[in-house]
Amino acid sequence: MDGRGKKLLAALAVAMTLVLVAGVLASMDAINLPGEWREKLGLAETGAPDNPCRVGLYRHSPASPPPPPGRWRFEAEMPRAQVEGSAVAIGPVIYTFGGSAPGNLHRVLAFDTRTGRWSEPTRLPTGLNHSQAVAYRGDAYLAGGYLEGAEATSNFWKYDPRANRWTAMPPMGKPRGAAAAAVVGGKLYVADGAPQTYGVSNPDGPYDSLESFDFAANAWSAEPPAPVRVHHVSATSLGGKLYMAGGRVDPEASSDEFLSYDPVTERWRRLPKLPTGKYSSLGVVSAGGKVVVYGGDDELNWEEGGGSTNASAWAFDPGSERWQRLPDLTIERHAFGAAVAGDRVYAIGGAPCPGIKPNGPVPTYTVESLPVSALR
Repeated sequence: MDGRGKKLLAALAVAMTLVLVAGVLASMDAINLPGEWREKLGLAETGAPDNPCRVGLYRHSPASPPPPPGRWRFEAEMPRAQVEGSAVAIGPVIYTFGGSAPGNLHRVLAFDTRTGRWSEPTRLPTGLNHSQAVAYRGDAYLAGGYLEGAEATSNFWKYDPRANRWTAMPPMGKPRGAAAAAVVGGKLYVADGAPQTYGVSNPDGPYDSLESFDFAANAWSAEPPAPVRVHHVSATSLGGKLYMAGGRVDPEASSDEFLSYDPVTERWRRLPKLPTGKYSSLGVVSAGGKVVVYGGDDELNWEEGGGSTNASAWAFDPGSERWQRLPDLTIERHAFGAAVAGDRVYAIGGAPCPGIKPNGPVPTYTVESLPVSALR
């Protein structure tokens, strides 16, 4: 073999090595390859419909009552779009954790609401999506989720942003993803959720179980089960109670239930149903003495091009038990990060279309916020 042939052979060997390394890194979720290359390497998900997706195509906003004057303000866009992750504010900084593959299972982003700057301070110790993030005394906690985006896990993690350190905590009693979670007093409550429901033959239904973690005792306890069984459900706390909204009763059909749980009486209570209709993957936070519910999607018949993504936002007053219409989101979204920092409510990332395409959900990089004064 002459010198030219040896050079060609060496170049071919280098190219094959690079392709192999890229395939390994992509399969480990370490790099984010374009969809066509993931398909060529045999890494693309199959079986999902390739429905069209663009902002506005699946937008839903109830006609009555009309949204009031005002608008959500666009903030600095995310450097990486995250869908099916979770978010929590610690002081003025909002942290987003995990998300759909490719590229986000281990990703943690931090958004400083004072400067509008994004950073990537750490990575998750294990790949997760559909995990629930809460804050307690300056630390972030992640409960459950789908490990590497597959099987449900009972893992429970603590993240200390000051030391930039992760600590494994006592696991939950039940592995679950897409659950509802909120801190009430000195306890974390995790409700419902489900084992993996996608890409599984005859998936098990969602749970109705509720368990709590006592931060002082460092232990989990069983609580009275919820009166509904849902996953892709969201929660917040206000006035010493847990509030839980929406969710899916099966892989596609959503719920319009809105409930509260009182840890003192250990009783669940059904409240006036969601004014959005039946939706899941909502943003649910507490601000200005009210529960704010916004976004979400209806995935019923999404494989046939059906479903919708909610743009409306609402505030629930626990005193009057009435819903108040708020200005619509500029971009309809679901499976996004919901948080309150300072005097603003934030909607971070997510997806404007229901369901997923062959290479995963189509994300939005946008971030928007609404002043808490809009709730008055």
